[in-house]
Amino acid sequence: MMTIIQFAEVLRRFGVDVLLLALGVTFLTSLLKKTVMKSVSKKVFVFLPFGIGILVYAVYALLARGGLCFTAQEALDILSSGLGCGSAATLYYVFYEQFLRGKFTMDPLLPLLVCIPENRRAEAAQRIEAEKDKPDEELTQLVREILAEYADPPLSEEELEATALLITEYISNLT
Repeated sequence: MMTIIQFAEVLRRFGVDVLLLALGVTFLTSLLKKTVMKSVSKKVFVFLPFGIGILVYAVYALLARGGLCFTAQEALDILSSGLGCGSAATLYYVFYEQFLRGKFTMDPLLPLLVCIPENRRAEAAQRIEAEKDKPDEELTQLVREILAEYADPPLSEEELEATALLITEYISNLT
């Protein structure tokens, strides 16, 4: 169970606006997954919450600010908050899948490893989890190697790099 201090830390790290927008991103991602994007490769769903999160947060920032002029720092803040929105949406989805739909595995990495066959996904997640305390650069390289080893069909170099960076960012948001 989450303590008050842990809850306050989540609010401080993400912000109430990001957490609320992430709920919408979760529902929108699920809706797209079940309707329009039924036949799309499962690899897309690893990145979809993050892309939608960036887009939703950018629209929110535009509406809240009332203009299109942003400094470079503000644009980076929007990108960072959008990624946070995607991370929170992914966490919401994991919570939904694990507790509300009856699948009681406790590994939040599994939804990000859809490029790995289901029978090997838990093993890959355990290997990544064991190394989560490494610096981001080392962790990204390790995740890249694990994805290259386990992914079926194999990922392109660009897919490997993007997925490894995404998983590293996700882990750093979790820890």
